[in-house]
Amino acid sequence: MEEIKTEQKIAKITEIGANLDTTQEDSIAGDNVPRCPYCGSTNVYGISRVVGYFSIIDNWNKSKKAELKRRQEGNYWSDQ
Repeated sequence: MEEIKTEQKIAKITEIGANLDTTQEDSIAGDNVPRCPYCGSTNVYGISRVVGYFSIIDNWNKSKKAELKRRQEGNYWSDQ
């Protein structure tokens, strides 16, 4: 039963994807702070799925993060 809860949490995390709102400025670091588009929380991090593998975006190098910004966004969670 515990495995099902873990899978549900992963689905909720990946639902946000790369569509995090980064318009708020971090006053200490001067960087954009990602926010949940649904609740506004800053307690979030991005996860990307490439060829079936999940990866935390904060662990990527600078060029890989730049590639992410150039990717085409889509609504992959729509029922339509």
